[in-house]
Amino acid sequence: MALRAGSELPSSVAAGMTTGHASVARGFLEMFAGGPLPDWDSFSRTIRVVRVRPGDVLFEAGEEHPFVYVVRRGSMRVGFSDDKGRECLLAFCRTFDMVASISAIAPPGVRRLTALPHGIAKLRSATDLGATRSRATALEMTELERLDFRVIERLMARHSAWSMAIFNAMVLHALAKEQRERELLTRTPEERYRQFLEDHDDLIGVVPQKDIARYLGVTPVGLSRIATRVRNGEVTVPSFQTARPLTG
Repeated sequence: MALRAGSELPSSVAAGMTTGHASVARGFLEMFAGGPLPDWDSFSRTIRVVRVRPGDVLFEAGEEHPFVYVVRRGSMRVGFSDDKGRECLLAFCRTFDMVASISAIAPPGVRRLTALPHGIAKLRSATDLGATRSRATALEMTELERLDFRVIERLMARHSAWSMAIFNAMVLHALAKEQRERELLTRTPEERYRQFLEDHDDLIGVVPQKDIARYLGVTPVGLSRIATRVRNGEVTVPSFQTARPLTG
C-alpha cells in the first residue's frame, strides 16, 4: 500500500491522518534554524499525522511525492530494487528522524542543473528529479508528521530562518550519507555489523536479519556467520579480501 500525492489515500491510512497535534517537527526544525520559525502557526495547519502498519509503504519509487516526514514513533526502512529486482536498503529511520526522497523534493535551482552539459559526472544524479527514487516501508506501527515541502519552499523564499533550517537538515543528511559510504568502503563486514549493533540497538528484534544483511551489504548467510562470531566473542583479523564491501 502506498501513499500517492495527488490521489485518494488508502482508507486505512487516511483514517489515521489527523491535525491539531503537538508537532515534534517544530522543535526539530527550530533546532536547525537556531531559533523560532516565522509563520509557524499557519504552516502547522498544513501538517498531517500519518499512521502506517508494519509492511505498509509510505511512498514508492517513481512517484510524485513532495513531502517530508518526521517520525513521531516507530521505525521505517528506506531502500530500492536494483535492475535484477534485488532489494537494497539505504537507511533505517527511527523516532525524530526525517524521511523523504531527496529527488522528489529537489528545489527549482537544482532542477535547472539538468540543462547543463552532461559531461559533468555529478549531473548523472540530477536525472528524473521530481519523482521518488526509493521506497519507504514501515517496520512496525509507525506515526509520522507529513510536511508539504512545496509550502516549505515558499517559506524559505520569504524567511532566512526557514532556509537555514532546511540547509542544516540537508547538511546533516549529507554527513550521514558520507559516513555510511566511508563505512562501506573502509570497514570489514564484521566491523560494520558491530557498528550496527551499537548504533541501532533499539532495532534488534524489530528488523529481520535479512534486512540487516541488505543494509550492511552482505549475504544473509555471511551475516549469520558474522553474528555467530560476534556472539561467541571471536575476533577476526581483516584481510584485503574481507575488507571489501558487499562480501560476507
